[in-house]
Amino acid sequence: MSELRLRAPATSANLGPGFDSFALALPLLAEFEVRPARAWAVTVEGDGDGIPTGDENLFVVSARAVARAEKAHLPPQHVVQRSAIPGGRGLGSSAAAIAAGAVAANVLLGEPCDRRTLLRIAAEVEGHADNVAAALYGGVTVAIPTADGPIATRFAFPRAWRVCIFVPHRKLATKDARAALPAQVSRADAVFNLAHASALLAAILRADGALVSLAMADRLHEPARAKLVPGLDDVIAGARSAGAFGAALSGAGPAVLAFAPTRLAPRVVAAMEEAADAAGSSGRARVLRVRAAGVQIRSAP
Repeated sequence: MSELRLRAPATSANLGPGFDSFALALPLLAEFEVRPARAWAVTVEGDGDGIPTGDENLFVVSARAVARAEKAHLPPQHVVQRSAIPGGRGLGSSAAAIAAGAVAANVLLGEPCDRRTLLRIAAEVEGHADNVAAALYGGVTVAIPTADGPIATRFAFPRAWRVCIFVPHRKLATKDARAALPAQVSRADAVFNLAHASALLAAILRADGALVSLAMADRLHEPARAKLVPGLDDVIAGARSAGAFGAALSGAGPAVLAFAPTRLAPRVVAAMEEAADAAGSSGRARVLRVRAAGVQIRSAP
């Protein structure tokens, strides 16, 4: 095989109450071209600010993790990486590279791993399974921790709904967003999130927008991270007032995600931008569909 080409989607995790468990795939893509080389190297094209080009590149780290798990030799590769996923915004740019690296290594090794094994390895590299599950499976996913590693289940997003994403110009490091989280939560807050997460899944499965408006609330991470995301409450309120069913921080932030009916989605993104501007947090909002496919791969002759 002379060359491998992969596409991995952006992802948005948590979706409000589904902390470290829920995620969905979005049609913002990271692309990778892989070909044999004398030594591992990565060429980053486009906006690659801060992306390592050596052994610390997450595509390389993940690919080698698969080979190590299978006790197999993975010949060195030259990787060309380009991405339309904004980095440092809570849209899974790292998870896309990790998922793509795992899938690429699996193909190069003759596909010894099933998808659950790839999810386990990718989650070990990422540190949690939510984003990598959506990047591997596509659609809406729930990652379930088990003693043998995470399991993911996938389901479709309602066709008549759209995802409205507001992406601020400023970045937020995931490590800083993680550091803001409390070490412990109360029983009342745990019960609140359990109930709301269950209701959010039911709302998506039933395409029940009214239920989303009740269910898309969180007490485990958003309150702690709000101080790191200027204008978060204003953008969420703006989205809801313009007709969104609900809105929440995307992953660790600072991007904000909203669910809306298709006909109101343009109005929702305009309201999110307006609210952010008024709060001193400029950025761009756009309407997206949920991407049904996870990592896609094809070989070039």
